[in-house]
Amino acid sequence: MTSRFDVETPNVNGSFGAARPAQVPVSRSRLKLAKLWVLHSAERAGLTGTVRESTWRNKRLLILAYHGISLADDHEWSPALYIRPETLRARFQLIRENGYNVLPLREAVERLQAGTLPPRSIAITFDDGTSDFLVAGVPLLQEFGFPATVYVTTYYAVKQVPVFRLACRYLLWVGRGTEISGECLTADGHPIHSDTLEQQEAAADAIEAHLRRVQHGVNDELAVLRLLAGRVGVDFDRFLAERRQQLMSPAELCSLPRELVDIQLHTHRHKVPLQKSSFDREIEDNRQVLASIRPEGQLDAFCYPNGLIDDRFLPWLAQQSVHSGVTCEAGLATATTHPLRLPRLVDSSMLSPLEFGAWLSGLGSLLPGRRTGRPPSINV
Repeated sequence: MTSRFDVETPNVNGSFGAARPAQVPVSRSRLKLAKLWVLHSAERAGLTGTVRESTWRNKRLLILAYHGISLADDHEWSPALYIRPETLRARFQLIRENGYNVLPLREAVERLQAGTLPPRSIAITFDDGTSDFLVAGVPLLQEFGFPATVYVTTYYAVKQVPVFRLACRYLLWVGRGTEISGECLTADGHPIHSDTLEQQEAAADAIEAHLRRVQHGVNDELAVLRLLAGRVGVDFDRFLAERRQQLMSPAELCSLPRELVDIQLHTHRHKVPLQKSSFDREIEDNRQVLASIRPEGQLDAFCYPNGLIDDRFLPWLAQQSVHSGVTCEAGLATATTHPLRLPRLVDSSMLSPLEFGAWLSGLGSLLPGRRTGRPPSINV
């Protein structure tokens, strides 16, 4: 006889019905199934709604973080980095239907510290400034009337070529299952295998290491990417024309609607050096480019590239007149949270609707879980 547990066991993707095998390690699969079962039970018991309407939740701010919006197969290649437009629309719909208040980040942080947050407060952020944000993100923000902060790293925005680290890894993923020549790509020129993620990472590291051995610029990066694209069967001219793995140009950044989108600091080269002079240069170069795009803006909010944070950064940022800093640590911010260590929920294709809804309510932050995974780096 079938029990109700057989019928209603949550799938790893967060839906309910007959459970399907997951392509993840068994221990993680079981942990996620257990977590989803708890969330489903809490939803049915009305606990999610109770937490959502509680005084406890109303004293906390949820900051959502997004990276790329997949316009093709990017979410299949990197589900931790890309979210599909239809998934993002469903997220926004859930936010609106459940009465959450979406505030500009600056206002949200100020009101959090002052104790004047409206009920169920949320702020929305996007990292890096990818070109797909203009294509798919802005129309959704306009449709729902949601403000957002976009943290822009500026080196590749100015150069207007694909981000090498990401493009290299994407092309190797496209060529998975095949063997390609490593001639002129790696130091030893041995054949490259990219069947697994580990092999793709190793191959990308070898290609980058070979490129670093010479004094290279963006033209050298483009030449390597074109060579790699040809060997995995990708039309590189089309890849460029479609703006794959590229950031918004200064003109595109300037065109973003000022009433909805606030542009803020994310370093120039997407890295946070541990030496103060180099750290300061990253902020100053980043600020100089962004100030030329929006001279009227206040550039005093910061996002740590790759979520990397060190206590030494806090006084350095304060000296740079930076008033808020967001991390990739999952959590809700409170009035006592250090404004330069604000937690965020990094949303992506890997988060089920059930988990997302639980985080909106605040319930998700009360359950044990691992740290938010960092997406692939776009360091120069």
